[in-house]
Amino acid sequence: MRNRNNKTTLAQINITNLVDIALTLVITILMIAPMVEQGIEVSLPKSSPYEMKIEKSIIITVAPDNQYYIGGKQMSLSEIYDFLKSKSYEKEISVIVKGDEKVPYKNIIKVLDIVKKCKIDMIGLATQLE
Repeated sequence: MRNRNNKTTLAQINITNLVDIALTLVITILMIAPMVEQGIEVSLPKSSPYEMKIEKSIIITVAPDNQYYIGGKQMSLSEIYDFLKSKSYEKEISVIVKGDEKVPYKNIIKVLDIVKKCKIDMIGLATQLE
């Protein structure tokens, strides 16, 4: 492009297409993010569940063979305690416990005791719909 009076080249970049693509990607990510499930796959028991807000929830998965996970990372019970203790100062934090239906009840109770020791009152147990 040249200016008619000045005979110099105008160096302007049209970024309209770049902005359109960026906004499309942001909208797509915002739509897909809530559908992504955290943790590992376990077989949950069936019940009529109560819905909790998952935005500020920490999901603890109790798998067979005394294995415990937070967000897909395997942890021991003492590591879970340390992690929850560091997060317990955040407002409106909740914990969702996902336990495989084949896991002994005592393993779930161990996790619930740790959550209570960390003074987190919002606790949920994940189940499947009947």
